[in-house]
Amino acid sequence: MAQYFADTGIGERYDQYRPKTHQALFQIMKRHLPAERFGRAVDVACGTGDSTVLLQDIAQEVMGIDSSNEMLAIAQGRGLTVRKADYTELPEQGSFDLISTCMAFHWFDAAQALAAYKAASNPGAIWVIYNFAFAGHSTSDTFNDWLSNEYFERFPSPPRTRYEDMKLFGDLQLSALASEKGWLPVTFTSESLVGYLTTQSNIEEAVRKGRALDLIAAELRGDLSRIDLTGAFKYAYSYEILQYAGR
Repeated sequence: MAQYFADTGIGERYDQYRPKTHQALFQIMKRHLPAERFGRAVDVACGTGDSTVLLQDIAQEVMGIDSSNEMLAIAQGRGLTVRKADYTELPEQGSFDLISTCMAFHWFDAAQALAAYKAASNPGAIWVIYNFAFAGHSTSDTFNDWLSNEYFERFPSPPRTRYEDMKLFGDLQLSALASEKGWLPVTFTSESLVGYLTTQSNIEEAVRKGRALDLIAAELRGDLSRIDLTGAFKYAYSYEILQYAGR
């Protein structure tokens, strides 16, 4: 499967335009985590560190891994401990009591990820796997029609593995502690929405196929200038919290 979010310029756009909703969701997920602090925690595919910094409140030692130099540079600038590695190299980073992954597990090979996570887990380790997804406007049918019938037609989502098809809940070494879906309200101006859309793999795939990013952005601005964006957008979330029984 192709690697996304590693091309030149994506780190800065990602840090600037992705909604900062991690803290709000983390407060929801914390209700299902042990009260005592974890020992070692790792954030797999940590990106610019929005998901990594949250682990500092619940673990004594926190590190992040990612395969993008640009993303890692931003995370390091925030004072976070990060290393360049992909999910298959997770066991080489040591053993952990908490493994967190945000908006990345669906890009992984399920069998490889499962083996790597197990190899890097201490007995009883907790896995927190969560995702965000842009779910359109909360009230504007005009925008939602544009999103479904124009945007996704022109910029289809690249293939990825459906988390539901990975069947982690069927693994006898894993027990489910919690699972939930919902959405959080976010607001965009026309320009910040264009910026956000250019961080999506949909646009990255179009650029890889030869389309110019600045021309895509100009096209999106033209479309959105004709739509009233007043009000809240829906940033959908889903999470699964699992516990690994151990080797």
